Amino acid sequence: MELNKSTNTQAVVIRSYSHADAADTLAIFLAAVTETVAADYSPEQIQAWARPETRDLPTWHASMQERNSYVATVDGAPAGFSDVNSAGYIDMLFVAPRYQRQGVARQLIARVETHARTAQLTELTADVSITARPFFERHGFTVEVEQYPVRGGVPLTNYKMKKTLRDSAVRLSGQLVCHTQDQADTVRDHLPLHLALTRAEPGCRSFNVTATSDPLVWQVEECFEHAVAFEAHQERVASSEWGQATSGIERCYSVIGL
Repeated sequence: MELNKSTNTQAVVIRSYSHADAADTLAIFLAAVTETVAADYSPEQIQAWARPETRDLPTWHASMQERNSYVATVDGAPAGFSDVNSAGYIDMLFVAPRYQRQGVARQLIARVETHARTAQLTELTADVSITARPFFERHGFTVEVEQYPVRGGVPLTNYKMKKTLRDSAVRLSGQLVCHTQDQADTVRDHLPLHLALTRAEPGCRSFNVTATSDPLVWQVEECFEHAVAFEAHQERVASSEWGQATSGIERCYSVIGL
């Protein structure tokens, strides 16, 4: 099974929200609502949802703090954000239009789910737009009910969605097989950073790449808390230095739990 193929996706980093992120996250929200979801809602609905004239940074910041928010960056630039409260409710998950389809939303939902599992929550819920519904469905959420909330006197359409959090660890086991000494040297050169970055990922329970009696073969054992975390790991690694340097090295892996 071949994994971690190289792509052109840039590295996404998730960190906790801070006061310095208020203006950037508000700008991302307004851009996402007015541009990304425009195909699914009317101009009147977009205006009622975004309400840019009523937004102020102090109120926005206080709300972001209350919701336990996270920010995604790409090469240091704010690219998206999400949150999850103490009951497992996700109020917002937005990605800047220029960073769509670069793995930002996947990394954010993985971080949110890991937070919820760490807090021993049993489910995640969200009120999801028409635009975002396919994304949430791909990540294990199901529609509970279609809703018609009214914003500024204008009815919108969204979906109450839920994901039950079961013990659904994903385990990978197998071997990294080099065919030349140059490939083996590449593994040794890049492995320490790869180990450190992966072990620091949300949802990583364990990650070990150990030498075998054959100097060209390494044993790989991975365990992630859930499929979203594992898939986010695969996506990050594909564009990492490790992924690019070792893309031509044979992987003989099996995955349990997907």
